[in-house]
This record gives sequence, C-alpha cells and structure tokens, in this order.
Amino acid sequence: MRIHLTNLGAVTLLEPNNFRQLDVLIDPQPEEQLHQAVARIGTWGEDDHIWLSPSVMRFMSDHGGEPAWEAGFAKMLAYADEHDWVNAEGNVRAHLVYSDSDEVVTQDEFKAAMRALPAGVSAISTGRGDDVAGMIVSSLTSISAEPPLIGFFVHENSSMMEHLLANGTFVANVLGSCHTSLMASFLSEQQGPARFKHGDWQLGSERPPVLTDALASIECDIVNTTILGTHRLFVGKIRKSTVKEKEPMVHFNACTYRLQNHEEKAIA
Repeated sequence: MRIHLTNLGAVTLLEPNNFRQLDVLIDPQPEEQLHQAVARIGTWGEDDHIWLSPSVMRFMSDHGGEPAWEAGFAKMLAYADEHDWVNAEGNVRAHLVYSDSDEVVTQDEFKAAMRALPAGVSAISTGRGDDVAGMIVSSLTSISAEPPLIGFFVHENSSMMEHLLANGTFVANVLGSCHTSLMASFLSEQQGPARFKHGDWQLGSERPPVLTDALASIECDIVNTTILGTHRLFVGKIRKSTVKEKEPMVHFNACTYRLQNHEEKAIA
C-alpha cells in the first residue's frame, strides 16, 4: 500500500491490495499543507516516518468489509506488530518517500489547452426565497447513471461557495443560445435576486430556482465535495430533471457560440 499526499490537497491510497509494502509518497508542497494532510491519516513519528491509522487505511481502500481484503489487511497488521511497527495506539509505522519532481505546464499553457475544449454552459442555482445565489459554469459533467450523479467545480474563493455548502442542494440549468442576457446578469450582478432578473425562473420557498425554459433543469442534493487544487468538486445526486428541445450554448476559446444544424450528405 502507498498513501499519496498530493500537492492538490488530496490524499489517496494507491495499490490497496498490496499488503507487502506500506509507505507514504509526498509531493513537493508547502509545509502547512503537508502537516494538515498528515493529520488526516495519522501522526508524525521520529526517524522520518508516520504512524498511520488502520481505520483510515481501511476507509480509503474502498474494500473494507470484503472478506478477502480484510484477511490480507489483518495479516499485514500482524506482521507489522511482530516487528514492533505498531504503537500503543494501534497505529502502523510507515516510512516516507519524497517525490523530488513535479513537472507541469504553466498556467498560460493550461488555459490555452482548456480554451480549445468546447463545453456546454450551465447556470447553477441554489437557495430559496430572497436568499438565492447562482453562478455560470462550463465544467458540468455526468458522473454516473446508477446512481444518477453529476458534478461541477467551484473556486475556493467564489461567492457561491458558502451558499452551496449551507443549502446542500442545487439546480444545474443547461443554457441555450436564447439565454445570453441571463448569463450576462449572472456574471455581473451581486449574489441574490438581482442575478435572476433575466430568464423564466420558477422561484419559491421549497426548492432552488429552476429555469423553466432551460435545455435541461437538473435538481440535485449535494452528496460529496472534494477539494482539488484551487477548486472544490461538488457532486449531486439527481432527484428530478426536465428536458426541452432548444439550441445549445457552447463555450469555446473564451467566447460563446450557438450550434447550427447542417444537412449531411451521404458519402458514396
């Protein structure tokens, strides 16, 4: 097993079925971030090692409760105990492996590559009554059909963050080419009812705002959030959806476009 403390802020478990190895791989990262990551999995030890919590490893493995996996995990813990690698609290000693390189593209290169990716545009809405909030995203993506899950990303400094976390629900309203004025108000107005002054919004006290003429309105409960770099992934379980036939809005190369249908001729 190898626990990976990434410089994205994520902690992952690699090779969960490898019971012959246990270490912690650490990406180059600020010291404060590293100490926060270690606190999530165990405690610092002497001689360049970490004491890992078995319960955390079991949770991260996604195999806890499976008889074959539990048997292998128990043998690994017993072997560690025989060699005095288990402390009084029951935590297991693991040595550290430091990654000395992390070659990535520049921010400009990243943005140039992402501008080349066409994507749909959606208005995310949350809150009720006068306490409503919304944002425009091009990161909406399908995750799973069973159970039905979608997700999108929000910058940690976004004004939308506190509203999503407080409400626990959202509606992903997929925009069409007719919604340019709606998008403009979402991008320019302060959070609150002013953002919803354009568009045929269904507002009420029971659920977040729903755009009745959206290509699709997808009503969700937030079931998971994960911090990845500067953004947080929000995952929603779909409770209700409606779909209408309209021309979609597409974001490409920092501009928005609408699609046009062309007759396709058969190739002889």
